[in-house]
Amino acid sequence: MMRRLPLVTALLLLAGCAVGPDYQRPASELPENYRSTPPAAAGQATLAELHWREVFTDPPLQNLIEEALAAGPDALLAAARLREAEALAGIARAPLLPQASLSLNTSATARQSGDRYTSTYLGGAGISWEIDLWGRYRRANEAAQAELLASAEARHGIQASLIGSVANYYYQLAALRETYAVTVSSADNQREALRLIQRLSAAGISSAAEERQQESALGATEARVPTLRRQIAETENALSLLLGRHPGAIPFETPPTLVLPNFVPPGLPSTLLERRPDIRQAEAKLVAANARVGEAKALFFPNLSLTAIFGGVSSSLNDLVNGRAPAVASVGPNLLQPLFAGGQLYFNREATLARLEQSLISYRKTILGALGEVANALTAYETSAELLDIQGQRVAASREAMRLANLRFRAGTTSFLEVLDAQRQLLAAETDQAQSLLERRSALIRIYLALGGGWQEKE
Repeated sequence: MMRRLPLVTALLLLAGCAVGPDYQRPASELPENYRSTPPAAAGQATLAELHWREVFTDPPLQNLIEEALAAGPDALLAAARLREAEALAGIARAPLLPQASLSLNTSATARQSGDRYTSTYLGGAGISWEIDLWGRYRRANEAAQAELLASAEARHGIQASLIGSVANYYYQLAALRETYAVTVSSADNQREALRLIQRLSAAGISSAAEERQQESALGATEARVPTLRRQIAETENALSLLLGRHPGAIPFETPPTLVLPNFVPPGLPSTLLERRPDIRQAEAKLVAANARVGEAKALFFPNLSLTAIFGGVSSSLNDLVNGRAPAVASVGPNLLQPLFAGGQLYFNREATLARLEQSLISYRKTILGALGEVANALTAYETSAELLDIQGQRVAASREAMRLANLRFRAGTTSFLEVLDAQRQLLAAETDQAQSLLERRSALIRIYLALGGGWQEKE
């Protein structure tokens, strides 16, 4: 027994090593700051560090996001894929452990002249364990764990995207409903102006041409109402499907004011490596590809397994079943060294190396894409503030122009064409203001998701 200890020790030492490269994160040349942003202050919290509830504070929106995360088809599908990846990771771990089984084998027995045809039955319990000398199964397990992590990050990405999509539809509905209310209000005002023109025309003060012009302007405004109703219904249906509901109306009231920070601290570009789910997913795939290279290299080396069987052997199946068969036991190693497989092992290794190179390129490409998204989102957020301010001034000026045009027309100092032009300009200004508000809200969503926020669990 003492003589076997060095062999066991040697096997354990060999089992502790694994061929192939150990993963190291590739060096990435990241800029110190994003384009058009001042240097980040030390310890300054970024928008991505906030839970989505702290960014999207409207109670109706929060309820819709929670519903989408809990029952939306995209969220359910991502959860099912993650469970599949967990099961596959469990399958990859299995070869690292001994395998036990029950078996019953039949083999022919040599027949002498005049003897009957007989068979020999061997039954019992067997144990086999492949010694992972070169780390083949450990590399496979490492790859499976990395692929599981990639699936988890894919789920995080879907959750973040789902939060952003629900918020986008929510704000689109708010903008459409605001535009609809503005259009209906403008149509009411134009209808009132038409009645005034009709009275003036009947009194001979105004011309029939002015009456027709106002009718045309009212018709143009009223023609926008059905289109807006269709757009509202389509947006509600799209949001319903995202929530896992049947298409239908989604009633809610948005707050009358928009409270958003003037400046969004983006943090350092290096934090994207830890915050963006797509970058984390790309790196997990890179880890898996790196482990697959080691797994492929291990196939070139000898395969050693220990097997044991304990049972009975007899030419009578009845004796074997009833336990009357002579007992047998077999314990020993099995060694297999590949010599020639038609180039299969070589090309398998080359394929894993090529996939590793692809994963590395994809990882770096994902980082570059993320930097571009953040830069664009920061610019959009900055310019949307300027646009919203300009549109507010435009609406105020248009309303004043409308008021003065009505006074001048009633006083007889100007034609009705000036009133018509003021009506058109006011409706356009109020519609564009609703759109600029939507752009401001959408810019917040873009920058929050670009910085990698949205998926973290609240602590």
